[in-house]
Amino acid sequence: MKQIIKKIISVTLKSDLVSAVKRSLAKIGLTQRTFINGFMHFIANNRFLPFKKLTKTEEETANKLATIQALKANECEYDKSKMIQKAVDETIYEKAMTVLKNCQLTLSHAIRMLYEKFVLTGKMPYQFEVTATAVDM
Repeated sequence: MKQIIKKIISVTLKSDLVSAVKRSLAKIGLTQRTFINGFMHFIANNRFLPFKKLTKTEEETANKLATIQALKANECEYDKSKMIQKAVDETIYEKAMTVLKNCQLTLSHAIRMLYEKFVLTGKMPYQFEVTATAVDM
């Protein structure tokens, strides 16, 4: 059996943004791990971002929406940060980083935009297909 080498990625985002995304993902049965891994696979396999870069106004709006959602849920941590650490396949990581470099984006910025886009639209920013794994069978 081939062993998959994992790369740990670390991203620091606003706590309210993370909470808003976690709540929305839970509603559709996904975790942050599958959300980020799916994003990395999408970029690596398709060689482009699934959305255009957000404007400063869009970024600010997404963060304000996240804060409002956190207030409604009594979970507001205004301006606090949360570190997210996730393991991704190293080959996928390398391919995705090449695409992000061509887009002049860091991984942190791309993931932050992914979260902001999800909060703004309420929809998956990329096509996501859930497939069964050996564990599920």
